[in-house]
Amino acid sequence: MPAKAKLYIAMIAAIAAATLAVAVARWNPDNLRAFILFFAMAMVASAMKIRLPGFKTTISANFVFILAGIALFSFGETVLIGLGGALVQSLFKTQTRPKPVQVLFNAACLTVCTAAAFWSSHAVPATWGLNSLAVMMVLGACVYVVLNTGLVSLVVSLAERQPLREVWPSCYEWTFPYFLVGAAVAGLASIAGHGTNWGGTLLVMPVTYFVHVYYRMHIIRAVLENISSVSQQDEALLTGSSQGR
Repeated sequence: MPAKAKLYIAMIAAIAAATLAVAVARWNPDNLRAFILFFAMAMVASAMKIRLPGFKTTISANFVFILAGIALFSFGETVLIGLGGALVQSLFKTQTRPKPVQVLFNAACLTVCTAAAFWSSHAVPATWGLNSLAVMMVLGACVYVVLNTGLVSLVVSLAERQPLREVWPSCYEWTFPYFLVGAAVAGLASIAGHGTNWGGTLLVMPVTYFVHVYYRMHIIRAVLENISSVSQQDEALLTGSSQGR
């Protein structure tokens, strides 16, 4: 791995360590039973992984629960959801055994993204006097998506020596529809979870699974169509070459 990539990973890990220290210092769960239930569902969602074409990484449904946690739980609880989800996503049912540096970066990346999304979605609306759940969710989702795709694209760019301007759009193209639908599901879960209506929040699990299955089929279909298109182009080239002779 290039030295720049190692330095970048170390920097993200240091930021994540500082974030975790703040999360521990501010640990103040209001409803521990509800948090444990929500955390368990988030870990199940973290195991719903989809491998992105052209990338040695996966995307999971845990971001739905991270975004919902921003509205429903404290800073420390939400950061713990992000960290736990990253570890499950990195270690559970992997095709190949992940390297420690990969697990470290994934955990650090989701920790930083979760913390940044939480802080921005709470601090910015409060500064402007906007006490709106919709504003909070939209802002948190935007920060999370941009930062997550950016951090992952940058490490891929540094590790594989590819231009960032080519890696980031590709990553964003594959993940944006998934994030968009997931953010909508997270918003519904946040509305249902406010107050004592935690029964409604449980419905987010089957909805998240449906979104995961649908998007997985979408990616498989897109990859197969791409393979078919390439095969047809190769066949046309071979045919033209034969006729030229």
